[in-house]
Amino acid sequence: MPRTSPIKQIKRKRKASTNAIREIRQEQKKTTMIIPVAPFNRLVAEIAHKYRNNYRFKGSAYTALHVAAEEHLVDIFQNANKCAIHDNRETVQSKDLLLAHELGTTA
Repeated sequence: MPRTSPIKQIKRKRKASTNAIREIRQEQKKTTMIIPVAPFNRLVAEIAHKYRNNYRFKGSAYTALHVAAEEHLVDIFQNANKCAIHDNRETVQSKDLLLAHELGTTA
């Protein structure tokens, strides 16, 4: 019986963006918050303390602030990505974030 050599599988090189797109799709499927809850709550309490010492927040108020902050940040990053694409780049730079923030506040 003749020996047959095993067929070598050719490992194909993927584009650099393939893994990034896969990670983006995984993140888009998640329904949890992006920013961790406890550090965000501490930040809110710290900022409120600068204005008045005895501010207290209900859990639903923290949640509402958290959702609004994340939605605002995601919106700014989406607009910054559009600015980078408009400039024929794949990487978002600080100038894109500044422009997206400026356009968002005037609109």
